[in-house]
Amino acid sequence: MRAAARRWAALLWPMTATAALGASLSPTYLPQACRDENAATGSRLPEEVRGYLDQLGDASFDLQAACAQWAGFNSARRAERARARSDIDRGAARLIIFPPKDGDVRRLSAFLADTGDVRAIERSRDYVVALFAKRMSGERLSHLLESREVGYAEPDCDGPDFLATSKELRTGLTPKCWLRGARAGFPNDPCIDELWGHASIGWDSKVAARSLPRIVAVLDSGIDANHEDLKRNIVAPRFLHARSESGRLNARCATSGRCFSHGTEMAGTIAGRMDNGIGVAGVAPNSLMVPIVISSVDTRVLGRLSTIAQGIDAAANSGADIINISAKWPVDSRAISEAIFHAVGGEEARRRLIVTGYTTTLRGDDTLREYYPSRYRCLPGVLAAVPTDMRGRNLSNPKGATFANDGRIHAPGVDIVVTTTENSERGYTLSEAAGPSSAAAYVSGAVALVWGSPPLNKCDAQQIKDLLFCRSKSSDSTRYPWINVDFLRELAKVDPESECRSVMEALGCH
Repeated sequence: MRAAARRWAALLWPMTATAALGASLSPTYLPQACRDENAATGSRLPEEVRGYLDQLGDASFDLQAACAQWAGFNSARRAERARARSDIDRGAARLIIFPPKDGDVRRLSAFLADTGDVRAIERSRDYVVALFAKRMSGERLSHLLESREVGYAEPDCDGPDFLATSKELRTGLTPKCWLRGARAGFPNDPCIDELWGHASIGWDSKVAARSLPRIVAVLDSGIDANHEDLKRNIVAPRFLHARSESGRLNARCATSGRCFSHGTEMAGTIAGRMDNGIGVAGVAPNSLMVPIVISSVDTRVLGRLSTIAQGIDAAANSGADIINISAKWPVDSRAISEAIFHAVGGEEARRRLIVTGYTTTLRGDDTLREYYPSRYRCLPGVLAAVPTDMRGRNLSNPKGATFANDGRIHAPGVDIVVTTTENSERGYTLSEAAGPSSAAAYVSGAVALVWGSPPLNKCDAQQIKDLLFCRSKSSDSTRYPWINVDFLRELAKVDPESECRSVMEALGCH
């Protein structure tokens, strides 16, 4: 088993065995990134997809129906839409296919091309994405997947169950601080007093002004590179013209500002410019952002699973220190699981941190279903941000039980003044698209600010995470620790030449 993941899981099981999460994080359902590599089931498909194929026989494979079966209870819309289509309209099989341990993607690609059943092949580092001929029978596809050239396969799903994590929370509050002129003091951003989230996490403008830039990859719907509060902090990705779906999405949306505005909204919270006399200031205002598009042009619906996996790889290749993913999906994709494992730096998770919103749904029996990617918090390199309002109320699963720290941390998640592209006055609005996305943006900003505050810039990713949880806040009214950065003021008393371990000890964290 991956050693660090095993240690993390061992701590997690006693807390979750009888908790409201039920079986969602039991050993049977542990995400692939956290499983014992020697405990493989031998299955070449997700169990639910295997069941779907076995039922088909000579009937045509339908990608939407297969994804509905894999997604489970939350896929009623998918299943209904799949049943309503005639056979001729069924979605052709598009699968992410891995070679066996002794194989490679080149040989797998050649095998698939020779079958005569594959219309297009897209090759990645560890797998290929294959689009099969329409009206491919379940029996024929099952036979092909049993070949010794195939190690594992999963549907390359997209659509209505794969979304940005924002929720529509209309509060009736309508402050328009962005219409005011610059403030007289420092910082002079007119919305500073309305950023209640900054105050709640102990943010200090002077500390933020001294911070060094960290690179944050924002996996979302792109960032408006012409926005006054963002343009100086955006690093255009080098992979805009890749021939994958991910590349095409990036080419159209990454920095244009002409696509769904969610990514632009999150960007201002993470790293909006400070003291420029307009709008907001981000939590880490000196940091740089790499926009990576994983959603469609006009809506919050995500692209394919392979697009998300490619986006995570692209974020890692861009040199990002933090990867912010404001999205949710209901299935444990091996392509994404392995991309996340590689991105955080493998077993020890020392390379970078991935921040996601904590996304859940209450089942009818009041147990909790948790979505991906927040379920990857079983990895040490992943943080799941639990959204709260300004009164400290948990917005994610109010009926759940209390847990100790297991990768979840509270952060502001509603009534956030955000940068936007949606025809708002001067490009700002009070966020009504709130929830885990906003909380994730706050945590990503906090990670960037702490990691960019010397001498903490000498720390590795896991040391930064340990420090954040060590110095987090807690209270009787909250179930998880609160993200907190006010301890950064104490760095003024620390020798700037100190190594990370010495600094952590000086801050009371061993």
